[in-house]
Amino acid sequence: MHDDEQHDRAGLSDGFTDLGALILDIAIVIEAAVEDAAEQDITAALTTEPATPLELAELTSRLITHCRTLAVGLGEIPLGQRSARAVGALRDWSDLASANPETDTRYDATGNLAYARMLALIAKGMLKAIREHRTARGIRQPTREAITGQPGLPPPGR
Repeated sequence: MHDDEQHDRAGLSDGFTDLGALILDIAIVIEAAVEDAAEQDITAALTTEPATPLELAELTSRLITHCRTLAVGLGEIPLGQRSARAVGALRDWSDLASANPETDTRYDATGNLAYARMLALIAKGMLKAIREHRTARGIRQPTREAITGQPGLPPPGR
């Protein structure tokens, strides 16, 4: 840096008074989008029947991803604070994730709508447990408004 160069650090933080609050807001937006996508796929699996085997496979793949993601969220809750719903959902996911479809026909994922619905029920339980934990701890819930920034608007791409 030359003697005649000066950098004004104050200009870098204009508009941001609390970086932690900004990061929390970003995390809430991400959580809202993840939970919204999970909720849509859960509803689809439990209320409709995919028209083609490819649609079923894609839905099943997304539900597996939702379960993995939600299991990570539940895993972050300290053991002593986990509800019975959280413990049960994690147990169900662990049983399903560790099953061998070749030897355990209850968990046959090959084009089976029942398997997708089982995943949806597990994901639904996990999502509900996470939301109940937030409510019990007074933690701000992600909302659809967090995704769009405006009440009443659907998330982008929907």
